[in-house]
This record gives sequence, structure tokens and C-alpha cells, in this order.
Amino acid sequence: MAKIQIITAVTMDGFLPKADENLMQWVLNDSKGFPYWHERSIYRLVPNYPLLDLLAERDSDKNRSDIYIAEISDTQSIEFMRGLSRYNLIDEMVVYTLPLILGKGTSVFDDLTPSRWNVHKTTTFPNGITRIIYRNSCILQ
Repeated sequence: MAKIQIITAVTMDGFLPKADENLMQWVLNDSKGFPYWHERSIYRLVPNYPLLDLLAERDSDKNRSDIYIAEISDTQSIEFMRGLSRYNLIDEMVVYTLPLILGKGTSVFDDLTPSRWNVHKTTTFPNGITRIIYRNSCILQ
């Protein structure tokens, strides 16, 4: 079955970093940031992608190993992630944690469906950013 992967960056307190923040620019442009995942995916999901169509596509062929990625870097894409969460479509989350505390802003993980995640892999970069790959293990009731 195809895998749906979320790629996002957050501050230590869970907020969306500003696009012009130097560390966010690194995540958006460095070969170890978002571009790393672009090279490994087959499909890019964008906000307003029809979720029911995605559900049908993902489950249409159990032998497919396609990777769909959704880059979560603004408020519109956060809403899209919430929709993916409601349909339990997220298989993996790649979270870049920036060593910043904003104290306010747009919360990335508010209103997601309760679920349990296992840490698959962590990587820390010289600039202090940590990349954690989480895999979905189940929906909490």
C-alpha cells in the first residue's frame, strides 16, 4: 500500500516557524531538509487535494509502494494535515524541531485525531535542528 508522509518544521513549543527565520530557510532549502524528501517521493500532496480520492488511490493496489508527501509549512497546509488526520491517512511524520521558543503563533499539532506514534529515527544537525521520523502505530479511542 502507498505511504502518506507529512514533512513539517516546528519550534520547540510546537508553533509554525516564520518563513523568513534563518533556521526555517535551512529546512526549506538545504539538501537535508524538505528537498531530501522531495527526491524520495512520487507524489506531492497540496492543500485542497480531494481526501476521498486520496483514500481510494492509496488503497487501490495493496502492492504499491508509492510515497505521497505533504509539506506542512503554512496555515493552509496545516488545515490539510488536519483533514488527513481525520481520515487516518498519515502513515509517517517527519518533524524538524528548530531550537526556538516563540511563545505564540500557529500551533502545528492542534486538532489532530488522537493517535500513538513510534519514533523510527532521529538525526541532529550542527545548527541545532533535530529531525525525528515518527511512524503511526494506532488510533487512540
